[in-house]
Amino acid sequence: MTVPVTLTGPAELAALRTASPVTWFALAKTRPMAATVSQDQKLRILSLPDGAEHRVIDVAGRNIDVFAFSPDGQSVAIGDHKGRVSVWATETGQVRFELQLARYPGIAVFSRNGALLAITSQGDAVQLIDVGTGKPSAVLGTPIGGTSTLAFSRDGRIVATGDGDAVVRVYDVRTGKRLAENRELLMIPLAIDVSADGATAIVGGGDKTLLFIDTATGKTLRRLDRTMQPPAILEVAPDGKSFTIAYMNAANMTVPDHVVIAETSSGQPQLDWLPPAFPVGGGWTSDGRMLVAIASKDALHLWQLR
Repeated sequence: MTVPVTLTGPAELAALRTASPVTWFALAKTRPMAATVSQDQKLRILSLPDGAEHRVIDVAGRNIDVFAFSPDGQSVAIGDHKGRVSVWATETGQVRFELQLARYPGIAVFSRNGALLAITSQGDAVQLIDVGTGKPSAVLGTPIGGTSTLAFSRDGRIVATGDGDAVVRVYDVRTGKRLAENRELLMIPLAIDVSADGATAIVGGGDKTLLFIDTATGKTLRRLDRTMQPPAILEVAPDGKSFTIAYMNAANMTVPDHVVIAETSSGQPQLDWLPPAFPVGGGWTSDGRMLVAIASKDALHLWQLR
């Protein structure tokens, strides 16, 4: 259900007590749920905003490189440094499937309906895995340097990638066929998302430039002024009118940098927030809230930016 949302500024919603400091956090988009991994090597499925534990999965001995939670909250995935990828059903805690990659994974992203998992070992082609069967439904191209960032469109028709050769590519999800590409970034793309209508990819790179790219042709529609820092995460709001960028502090990656909500039509900031500590995750929910999670020694602090 969509409800009217007003920008009131950042506010801490809750401090959820935790048995161990949280290192990874991911939101479900359509259900009040989250998934976490903590220093005690437990993967937990939580309800929000009360933080009640609904499932605990032991991931001891897994040096995690990627962590993903499906937007519908039905599946959770991790990939470790030995290339082992595990996907669980959150309702039962049972393993849906496992994969063994050639090397450690660089990306794990679920499609908007949770039916596909995009996964790749570092430097290799992205595989689109059918979550129901655990088998590849399509394989994307193999760019030099592999893929550094990836996003599905909301209708599930296309997937946009930012690749190690500084090229943004758009593929047909069903066939894996390349539909368009853009070569105007000077450095590797670091964060990408697709607009609510699927017509535009918004991408930020190491050159501190934001491009708006036509997904049908690959042409640059708009280029925003250089930012002070490169982006780490970029996500478009459900209504498409705003997008969030979480920047990285390139001089010191151990400290947080600004999180900005900007207007999509103009690129103008609507909110600029410096978190009190390094976020462990967050994102937009389907009802238009922008949430950010910050971990302390014994709690998970949920902030609402919008």
